[in-house]
Amino acid sequence: MQLIYRGAKYETSEQHIALVESGTKGLYRGAQWVGQKAAETVPQPNHVLCWRGVTYQTNRAPVATTAPKASAAPSVVPQRRRDSWVEAHRHAILKTLERRLQVARSQGNKELISLLEEEWQQFA
Repeated sequence: MQLIYRGAKYETSEQHIALVESGTKGLYRGAQWVGQKAAETVPQPNHVLCWRGVTYQTNRAPVATTAPKASAAPSVVPQRRRDSWVEAHRHAILKTLERRLQVARSQGNKELISLLEEEWQQFA
């Protein structure tokens, strides 16, 4: 049978699998339902695939791979740079909070003002 997925055409063989009742029964939208399972174990295809540079196999058998290439970028951000990011983020939050507080005061929304002041105390 020929199938098409996102413009890619491929052929597949129709496999008829013998089914037996699994013992699971139920009611779905008022109709009786009986579960089924394959009578025999269905052989799974064996494909070697690659995702983001990691090779793997669909039957979960180990795949011989080459050692990963060493990255030129450091794996850990230096403490000094990370602290500057944290401080810049904190400063941006406080600036936004201050602007929201000014708008709430101009509108006279006392409930919002009290909530924003509580939030301000959390950053102090």
